Amino acid sequence: REFIRLLSLRCKGVYRGRLHPYLAEVAVHLQTFVGCDTVLSDDNDISLTLNNQVAISEATYCTRTPDASSEQERNARLHLKRSIQRCVYRLFLLPSVENLLSQFIDAAKKKVVSETTANSKKNQSNHLKVDKDKATDDVEKIREFIDSMQELILEGCEDDLISISQRRDFAALKDDCDNTKRDELFREAVREQVEIEVYVPLRSTISKHLVYAWLNDDVEMKHKTKALSKKPQSFFRIHPEHRSPSEWKSVSTILKEGVGRSTLPCVKLRAIVDAAKEITKLDSEERSYVPEESFFDGKVVTKTKALGADDFLPIFIFCFVRADIERPSALCALLQTMCDPALLNGETGYYLASFYAAMTHIHELDLSEANDDLSIFMD
Repeated sequence: REFIRLLSLRCKGVYRGRLHPYLAEVAVHLQTFVGCDTVLSDDNDISLTLNNQVAISEATYCTRTPDASSEQERNARLHLKRSIQRCVYRLFLLPSVENLLSQFIDAAKKKVVSETTANSKKNQSNHLKVDKDKATDDVEKIREFIDSMQELILEGCEDDLISISQRRDFAALKDDCDNTKRDELFREAVREQVEIEVYVPLRSTISKHLVYAWLNDDVEMKHKTKALSKKPQSFFRIHPEHRSPSEWKSVSTILKEGVGRSTLPCVKLRAIVDAAKEITKLDSEERSYVPEESFFDGKVVTKTKALGADDFLPIFIFCFVRADIERPSALCALLQTMCDPALLNGETGYYLASFYAAMTHIHELDLSEANDDLSIFMD
C-alpha cells in the first residue's frame, strides 16, 4: 500500500503507450485493494463488470432510490462526500501525519502479534485461544486513535470543509437551518476516510485477533444458522400480517453484502441501518393494502397493522439467519467496539443493538427445544 502511494507521488511523467483494454478494471480492483474503491453507476457511459468487488460502497447492494428528494441532490451529496474524502486523504500525505500513522500502525501490529505469540505458547491445543476482553481492549485502542484523528480533522479543518461545501457544484444539496445534515455528511466522510487510512492496514491483524477470540461462538452460530435457514417465517413468530411474500430477500441481501462483505466498520454499520429501514419500506409496500373477503363475500381494501417494535425483531432475526453472515460473533464484537461513539445514541446505536439481540437470540437458542416448538403451526 505504501509502495503504491509512493509510486503514484513520484511518477510525474506522462504515459504515452497504448492503454490495455482491461486497464480500467485493473484500476478499480487496485482501488478496492488499497481501500478507496469506485463503483460505477448504472447510467455511466463506460461498461465495466467486476467479478469480485469488495463492497466498500453502499452502491454495491442498494437497489432502491435513495431518500434524497432528487437525483441532483443525491449526486451533489455523493460528490461532496468524495471531495471531503480527497481533502482528508491529502492530509494523511503530510510527512508529520504519515509518520504518526506509520508509528501507530507498526506499534499496534507488534502488540497484537506479541500477545498472539504469548497465547500460542501457553496453549497446548491446536487452536489458538485469545482472551475476549484483551482482544476487545486492543481494538478499542485502535478505535480511540481513529476517534482522535476524526475529531482533530473535523475541528481543525472545519473552515476548509465548509468552504468546500459552499461551492456551486453542491448547490443542489439541501440543508436545514442549523446545518445538521451538512455536519452529519462531514462526519460520515471524514470517518470513512480515516478508517481507510487506519483500519485497512490493520484489518487482517484485527480480524485474526477477533476471529480467534470468538472462534467457539462462531462455530456454534454456523451450526445453528444452518439448521434455522430452512425454517419458515412462522417458526420465528412473525405475525401473519407481516409475513413477506418475498421472504425479506432484499433485507437479507443488504445484510449479506453490506454487512458481511463490506470492508469498513462504518459502512457495515450503515448497512445495518439500511437493512432495518428496508424492513419497514418492504412491509409497507407489500402489505399497505390487502384484499380480504367481507361479510357479504365481496372484496374490500383494508390497511394492515403498522409494524411495531415487537414485530420488528422477529423479522430481523429471520433476515439475519437468511443472510448467512460469516463469523457473526466476531463481526458483532468488531462493530460494537469500532462504532463512532457519537452515533451510539442515535439510530445507528439502536439498530446495532437489534443486530446484537438477533445474534444473541440465535446463539442462546436450544435447537432441540426449537424443533419441538409448535410455533410453525400457530397462524
